Amino acid sequence: MAPIRMEAIILKRIDFRETSVILYLFSRQMGKVKCILKGVRSGRSRVPPLAFSRGSAISAFFYSRRSELGLLSSPCLVESYQMESGKNLAAWHVALGLVNLFTPEREKEEKLYTLLEETGKLFTRLKTPEILFVSFKIKLIRILGYGVELYRCVICGGKDDLLLFSGKLGGTVCRRCAGKDLTSVRISPGVLNITRRLEKTDFTRIGMIRRIPGEMLSKINFYANITLGYHAGLSRIWWEDEKSVLFNNHR
Repeated sequence: MAPIRMEAIILKRIDFRETSVILYLFSRQMGKVKCILKGVRSGRSRVPPLAFSRGSAISAFFYSRRSELGLLSSPCLVESYQMESGKNLAAWHVALGLVNLFTPEREKEEKLYTLLEETGKLFTRLKTPEILFVSFKIKLIRILGYGVELYRCVICGGKDDLLLFSGKLGGTVCRRCAGKDLTSVRISPGVLNITRRLEKTDFTRIGMIRRIPGEMLSKINFYANITLGYHAGLSRIWWEDEKSVLFNNHR
């Protein structure tokens, strides 16, 4: 099969044998793919390390093979998303991990590729990585088709007394329908209003939101996590990295 020239962002890298790497990519052309890049860790390789580093945007040739592992060749660095803040870099890596964990392989989704590009650029300059990360997660959930409805009850469609949030149904639940979804959890009016603000703000202008109280932001992140967790059907705890790099010291 002829190779495909693809633009991709490196979600994950695993060193393989002595000189190769296995890369998990999210590409504009094919969605998520897994591939091997041979010989680049050799001292004789002309490929710069940033061209196979986690978080970099690259252009390369992809060869599909019978195995699930494709072959990558001739990678060129497009953007390295250099970040001065270690916290921003950690948040960027956690965001990449979410895409790797929750997206199926070889399903093209250009909106998600564009979201990743914008997120990487914003992490290079914004001083509020927690807000950017939670906003990214809300956008990701919408692209994946899991919700989120924040203005009506997802059961009856009513607009009043929205007191609960259902990760299973992907949105708010009113007082009258509270007993119809036992997985729903309480959401305060203040947290709901901030979630609405994050959801409707143009993502490229998210830096205009200077501050959100840490406790509220953590709760919004929790509601996003129960939505992702339900739809992905994961039994293990996958959000520990978020606690350590984003929310432990946030006030």
